[in-house]
Order: sequence, then C-alpha cells, then structure tokens
Amino acid sequence: MKHSMGIGMVFAAALLAACGEGGNVGTGGGGAASSSATGGEGGGGSSSSSASGGGGPVPAPGWATELPAGGGWTELADSEPFEAWAAENLVPKTGYVGSGPIGAVRDAYCNPVFDHAGKAFYLFGGGHHDGSVNAVFKLDAATLKYSIVVPPTPPSAYPPAYTAPNSPIVYPSGATNGFFQTAATLTDAADLPYAAPFAAPQSSHTYSAMSFANGKVILHYGPVRDADVGSGTWSYLDKDTYGPQLVKFNPNYHEVVLQAGTRTANDPATGKAWTTLIAGDAGLNWRNGVLEIDPATHTIENVVDAKWGVFGDSSIVIGGPYVYVFSPTKADGTATATRGWRIDKATRAVEHLTLEGDLPSWPEFAQKQEGIPVFYDGAKLNFWNYSVDADRDAFFRVDLEPKSGAGTEAEPYVLSSTRKALPPSGMPSPALTYELTYIAEWGVVLFLPQASAKLWAIKL
Repeated sequence: MKHSMGIGMVFAAALLAACGEGGNVGTGGGGAASSSATGGEGGGGSSSSSASGGGGPVPAPGWATELPAGGGWTELADSEPFEAWAAENLVPKTGYVGSGPIGAVRDAYCNPVFDHAGKAFYLFGGGHHDGSVNAVFKLDAATLKYSIVVPPTPPSAYPPAYTAPNSPIVYPSGATNGFFQTAATLTDAADLPYAAPFAAPQSSHTYSAMSFANGKVILHYGPVRDADVGSGTWSYLDKDTYGPQLVKFNPNYHEVVLQAGTRTANDPATGKAWTTLIAGDAGLNWRNGVLEIDPATHTIENVVDAKWGVFGDSSIVIGGPYVYVFSPTKADGTATATRGWRIDKATRAVEHLTLEGDLPSWPEFAQKQEGIPVFYDGAKLNFWNYSVDADRDAFFRVDLEPKSGAGTEAEPYVLSSTRKALPPSGMPSPALTYELTYIAEWGVVLFLPQASAKLWAIKL
C-alpha cells in the first residue's frame, strides 16, 4: 500500500493536530464533554457482541435462495446503485466537498462492516481529498435497501476554514477539539453560526478497521469513534484511545493512534475484533502483530506478537478456531500470497504457514488493490484477486488441513491453494476492497463493487 500510506498519514496527522489536548468527547446528542474509559483497564463491564438487538435468525431472502449454487457473480437487478440512492436521500443534498463527496464513502480506501446478527452492512468513509459526507449508511442485506442511520453534518455547519474533507476543524475563534461541535461546547459568539446539530467526526478512510457491537459502528483506525445507529448520533469520540493502552504492553509501540492500512477481522462467535498492529507511515517498526480488542469497551485485551511480518497489505480473517494472517512477498513489482500465520483464538499460540500450488499475484503498486481479500466459507479460505481482470471471476481456495510441516518458523505448515474458475460475470472493476463477507446462514457473499454500482452476490 505504498501508494496510499502517505495519504493516510497526512490525514491522521491533521486529525490529531486538530484534536489538540481536547481529550475524549461524549456526544450523547448534546455534545457536552465527558470522560470515556481508555487504557488497559477498559471501560465498564459490558461485553462485546455482534448482535444488533433481539429476535431470532434472519431467514434467507428470495434473492439469496434464487442464486444458483456454485455459479458465478450475479448482479442483483433489484438493488440500487449506492451513490445515486445517497445523492437523492441525503439531507441536505448538496454543499459537501471533495473530489467525490458521496461516492468516497465506498470508493476511498473504505470497506463496509457487517452486523452478522442483524444481517446488515454499515458504510462510513471518505476523507482526505475525496469526500466530506460523514453520514453512516445501512444496507439491509435481506431487502437490499439503503437507509441513513446517522445523518451527515450539514455543510452549513462547516467552519469557514473547513474547505476540504481532511481540513482541520477550526472555528473562527480558534476553538478546536478535532470534531464538529455543538452550541453546548462552542462558547464564542463568532462560532455559534457554525454549531452542528450534534457532535460528529469528519469523514475518513477506514480500510477495514471497523466493528459492529451493541448497536454501534466502531472505528478503530485513527481517532476512535462510535456511531450509535439507534439514536442516530456519535456516542464516543476520542483522539487516541488505543495508544495509551499499547504502551502498557510495550513502551516501544508509542502512544499514537492505529495507523493507515489497519484491518480488522470481527469474530461473530465472540464479538472480538482481531486487528492488525502495523508500523504505518509513522515508521513505528515495533508495531508488528495482531491486537485482540473488545470493541464494546474499546479495550485491547491482548497483543499477539511473534517473529513475523504484519503490514498494511496483510490480510486477516477468522476461520473456525483460528485467526489467519497473510502477508504477500514481493519481487520485481509483483506481490504474491505465499506465507501466513494462524493464531489459536483460545491460547493465542502462533503457527507459521506457507502456501503452495496456485498462488494469486497482482501488481505491487496496483491503484485498486492493497493486499488481497480473503473469506472463510466454513471449510476453506478463499482469496479473491479482484484487481487482476483474469482472476476477478475466480477464487483461490486454500485447504486448511496442512499437507506437511510443524508450524514453526523453520518448518511451517504447508497449505495447498487451488484456483477455482467461475463463470464470466461482467462485474465492473471494484474500488479498493479489503475484505469479503460470507453470510454463512445464507451461503452467499454480498458485495458492493463501487459506489456507482448495484450489488453483486455469489452462492458457493
């Protein structure tokens, strides 16, 4: 991800500079400052869950049952292009800034997060020069319908200095805490014309560093932010939740936010957010491992560290009792998935892996691919080499039963990868994609290739 890391770090630096010494901001609709728990002690006793409320399993909808098993990618004709729907339904409709104010929610280094219990995707994104729309959108996977669950900050509340999605949020008096503020926290009369209806963060890249827990979308990259999809407000805004916790594990991690390129694999069984700890543009080279996070309490419970290489282009996925991490090897401008590790979720023991057979390769500096998405279908891992036209209609399926090896660095387990060709689909070239979500109860993957596209799906 060398072509984009500079972008992310500039954005992160701007956000941190804007946050200053403001600390935590509890929004709760009123915008008054409050303290939010951070650090190793956690924040209260609530447990993490992917559940979005009561009710039983969501039955497979008609579109899922009608897909042919073992077929290829299919465009869902009854779905709507996200960008067109959002442009029609945002309030207000205009005034947002950036090169793609609305489409950037999906297209600008962003991946939706899935609520496994509620069978819904949530989208938040944009940032940098791409788009200022900071709404949270919901895609109901059963009905294929979009809705806005947290409205955007209206452009009328942008301070005059906020001219680009990554501009520091500074009010005429000089007041700043890194977020859009309400009249409850803006005390200078010069600032009040720009008071927002509720405190909110600016838009940002998200990579795949988001979770859904207890009715909230939780962003791990950069300043930690919680969007309460029930109340329609931001309930937690903090400039650096994880940095102070990380230095308790190792002072060499440094007390700064999680970096650009961070990815999260959410475990629907436990609610834990397994998140890559990477050096990023800040050059924090001691950061080289995986975090086990309770997203509901913003608590880093464990740092899994070993002699390995975890970077911004590493893939991470939950597969049964393990967390799998894969980092490509690079030579002559080509990246290839060749090596990985698996973490035992119960013991956190790390075993080394190597791949053999059909291995996905892509241009190292591809503009639309940073690493390779991978999902678990209940039996095997599936790599999707989507930016390579010849591989878009194919999965590289990895048998998780080792053929040989001992799982050590010197003698890694050998896993076999086989390319499975799919029928030609005509899917448009996807925007940057960091993960695919397999909806196990329905046996399908549901995917939004780009903001201007309809939804696509495949039944395995």
